[in-house]
Amino acid sequence: MRELTVYLNRDGLNTVETDERTVRASQSMALLLENHGKPTHIHFHPDDDLAALGSITEHHVFVPKGEWRRVEMQFMEAAAGTGRLEITAGYGQEKTTIDVEAVPAEATESTEPSSESTVQADHETDSEQSPDGTLPLGLDTERLENPIVLGAAGAFLLVVILLAVVNPLAAIASIVAAAIMAVGVGGYLAEWDPFESDET
Repeated sequence: MRELTVYLNRDGLNTVETDERTVRASQSMALLLENHGKPTHIHFHPDDDLAALGSITEHHVFVPKGEWRRVEMQFMEAAAGTGRLEITAGYGQEKTTIDVEAVPAEATESTEPSSESTVQADHETDSEQSPDGTLPLGLDTERLENPIVLGAAGAFLLVVILLAVVNPLAAIASIVAAAIMAVGVGGYLAEWDPFESDET
């Protein structure tokens, strides 16, 4: 609910002040009367335009010294328009006027992003795999999970470890062979054969 604080006797006897001279609200608004001085009688006078948009709960309010009171204004369903609210103190000795704009609830809600669209955006951002089964780097997960590829890689790794223990030179030769094998595997994953000759 939109709230507006009205300061009484803050700048002298029977003074009425607000931080805002224009208020925009939907469905309802609240006026918080904050008394900084002697006990004061407050009157609310909505003009005809504002009275056609809604009604105020109390037109006359007594606010004791150092206390505060709350007065609400309820707008009619789908109310849209502007009006003026005059607030007087000390039986008309001091007054202030605020402009009130009533807007339908849909108008304020339309400016906020829906929770559904926010969740959908987060899901798309956090997704690590596209619907077609490819990783962000463009590798096909089905090819990576091929038993032949996985078995060959595991067997080759075991051979390299054994050769490194028995014969370091043979291990170096195995590493070179691994580089050649990596090119072949890369071509397989990318659907490209590096050893295929161009047709003439």
